[in-house]
This record gives sequence, C-alpha cells and structure tokens, in this order.
Amino acid sequence: MLKDTQVLYFDLADEVVEVIREDLLPYGLRVTIRPAAKKEDILHNIQAVKSYLSSRVLSLSRDNAKQIYEAFHIPQIETTENRVNICIGCKGVSIEDSYWVKGDEEQIKWENVNIRQNELYEIIDISLSGFSPSITTNAICPELTTKGLFRKGWIFLGDSLYLLKSDKTAEYVNTRMEVLASEILECFENRIDSIVYLSDIKDTANGTAYVSICRNFIGEEYSFVEACEVMEYCERSGIAFRDYCLERWGSQFACIPVLDYIIMNTDRHTQNYGFLMNNKTGKIEQMAPLFDLNCALVADYFQCDARDTLSQMFHTKETVRELAFKYKDYTNLVFDQEAFHKLAAGKGNEQLQHIFGRVLDRIRELGIALKEA
Repeated sequence: MLKDTQVLYFDLADEVVEVIREDLLPYGLRVTIRPAAKKEDILHNIQAVKSYLSSRVLSLSRDNAKQIYEAFHIPQIETTENRVNICIGCKGVSIEDSYWVKGDEEQIKWENVNIRQNELYEIIDISLSGFSPSITTNAICPELTTKGLFRKGWIFLGDSLYLLKSDKTAEYVNTRMEVLASEILECFENRIDSIVYLSDIKDTANGTAYVSICRNFIGEEYSFVEACEVMEYCERSGIAFRDYCLERWGSQFACIPVLDYIIMNTDRHTQNYGFLMNNKTGKIEQMAPLFDLNCALVADYFQCDARDTLSQMFHTKETVRELAFKYKDYTNLVFDQEAFHKLAAGKGNEQLQHIFGRVLDRIRELGIALKEA
C-alpha cells in the first residue's frame, strides 16, 4: 500500500506477484517485476519482493538491535526469511515513507498505522542504552524499520517526531562531531538543505547519555527515496544516474560531495542521501536534505588524514577528495568566514581548534567563494 492506495499484490506462499500501480511502486521495485510467463520470472518476482521487504527492517548489526528484537519477541536470526516476516508483522511501516503492508482481509487504513501521527510506545531506553525490560509492545513502531548502525530512537516532542542518536565511544565523539558538522554547514550559502542537529543530555536506565537530536523531515506529502533505489532504477532504465541528477538538481546535487569533503564525512553511502517523492504522483520532485553526519569530522578529531578514503556515494573507486574536485565547479557555494570564526570561538570549542583549522584548509583548497562583507 501507498497510504490507502494498493500498488502491489503478493502471496509469497503461492508465488504470486501482481503490479497494481507501476507509477506508484517503491523505486526499488519499479521496472523490475516481470510478466510471470516462465518459472524463472515468477521466482525473480518473488525474490524482488522479498528483497524489498527485507531491506525495510532494522539490521541486527545496529547497536542495541538485539535488545530491540528481544523486546518484540523476534528471533535474532539475520536471514531474508526472518526479515520478511518481521516486515509483514510490523506492517512494514517506516518514518521514511508512506508505504506499508496489509493482509487481504484486514479492515484497516493508513490512519490506523501511520507512525508519524499516532502515539508511540517509546522504547528509547532500549534504543540508546540497551536496557531491555520484559515487555510486550506494539510491533507497529518506527524502531523496527529505522536503518543505520548507530544507536538511535524516536520520540514525540509536542506534535513532532524527533530522532535521538548516540554512540558507544567514551567521549561520544561521533555524536559531538555530528552536532559540530551541522553547525559548520550553516556557515555556507547557496547549498543543499541540511538537517540541523542539536545536542542534549538524555536520562536513560543506565545513566545519562550525550545525544544529538533532530526533527523528522518526512511529512505526509512526500516519501524519502534512497539514492541506491534511484541508482538501480536508472540502471534498469538505461539512464545515467549522475547526469540525471546534475540535469535536474545541478548545484544542489553537486554540493553533496563538496560539502562532505569539507566536513570530511566518510560515510555518504547510497542509503545516506536521496530524494523526495510526491505520494500522489509517484514522481521524484526534489533532493532530500543532507542528514546523518555522525562520521563527519571524526578523522579530524583524531588528527587522521582521510582525504584518500574511498567515497561510497556512487560505488566507485573515487576518493572523497577526488569527488569534491570533480563537482566543485557545478556549485555556487559561498563561505561565511565571519560566522565560521564566531563558531570556532564559541564556548566548548576551545579544544577543537585543530578541527576548525583542517576544515578551513579544505575550504581554501577547493577555492570556495567568500561572503562579501
């Protein structure tokens, strides 16, 4: 389902897959379901659906994932079959989009399962600290379909959803650097939008934790589509992904590798950036804001040289530095030196001057234009 519109019918036991609305399918399934004339086509379609359902589920590799599985009484088995069962059990609902799964005879609607608008049974203690009381909770919640490897969890503050993230380093280095990277990005003009991360101290069952906190950027009008889904769709359709993105979004798209080099973000993989799809038309209309910065500045913090780290943005052998130089001329970024120096001089940043120095060196290396006084 896409909200209350059926887009695909499947029965895995009877090996049936039927496309209802190709134009509204998840991008991971578009131009991939074959007419089921042969046995190999039927098996291909079943595998495609299983792969999609499996991709929506929390990985056991994530910090405290095993405790989350335990809270929901889910077998801790990292297999496609188990992940498919989890997805179906939790209706496949996700904060990221408006797709979900329902049974033939179920008389429920999108409003009944929409986790962006229904009250959550919060398990933030499990997500952040691993504290796992013996509970039975509603499987329709965002924890089972929130991706990534760092500890994180969702809470409602007022009427809005917020994501809390933390890490297991002694000094919360990844989390602190995510907040700082977010602040540094605010020193640039004519850039792609980026999520603002703020710092907070969260009381958990195991004591206090330093967390970054950001507001959910997905609403009811749009769904987030991961770059990997669009890359695969373009490949199946004979479209050059990079050319397509530059033609449609120009400087906004080019800003991603350039800004990632400036803040030395070594984790811009193809699930860590993407696009916003109109839920009514099924068409991608804009770039999603930059998010997930908890690997940014970490190399600078430890005074490591990460310039030649391979970028994960396109699954190529290009380094983060090479990509920045390839795309810098497609941007019209402007650097606000005054705001940057004010940030560097701010309270709490006294011990981080070596980071600001490295960031400034990369800005100068790329020849980013300076804001005029």
